[in-house]
Amino acid sequence: MSLDPPPDDGRRTLPSDRAFVVHFAPVSRPGLRFEGRVEHLASGRSAFFSSRAALLAFVADVLAATRRP
Repeated sequence: MSLDPPPDDGRRTLPSDRAFVVHFAPVSRPGLRFEGRVEHLASGRSAFFSSRAALLAFVADVLAATRRP
């Protein structure tokens, strides 16, 4: 896996207002694979999640609320 930035192919850079930090908790309960905390960097909104669906729902809600015209 390369950590080098992708080559500049003329596409615009990724907007920082769409950046999230996802902190995964160690698996502490059998069968629980997605547990942790997610934070939207621009707004500071955050949530704890205990499923992949909850994580994706938070991201979708934040992005929908911050859509540009």
